[in-house]
Amino acid sequence: MSEHPLRRYGAVLGICGLAGMGAGFVAGIVTATSEEASLGGAALIATAVAIAMGAGLWASLRWWKGLDEAAQEAHKWAWWWGATIGLCFAGVILLTLLHGAGDLGVAPIKEMLMLGAAIVTGCQMVGYGVAWAVWWLKRR
Repeated sequence: MSEHPLRRYGAVLGICGLAGMGAGFVAGIVTATSEEASLGGAALIATAVAIAMGAGLWASLRWWKGLDEAAQEAHKWAWWWGATIGLCFAGVILLTLLHGAGDLGVAPIKEMLMLGAAIVTGCQMVGYGVAWAVWWLKRR
């Protein structure tokens, strides 16, 4: 990968994006061509997602090895504190939504799981971004 930070970020983003699109394409084809859920279809989707995750991890590992020690420490600190605090916010949001769910309380389990995953992931990513910025601002 390139030594320029933005190119390195872009390369990881591109690899992860292409891998995710590939897994999504496989999932879309399997879903569109089968009338009911099948074990074979689920296995094919799981394999595509596993390959996409492997590609993303490979790209991330190459990116990580190219970082200096200060940048690595910033990311570790930001993930620990930012994602943990983000997870706390996600818990509050999810429990509040479930308490006052109304029609949402009778939503299909798949939709509820997807909503929960999106809230948790979003809160962790926002927390990580804020903590990462705080780490660097305190050391500049």
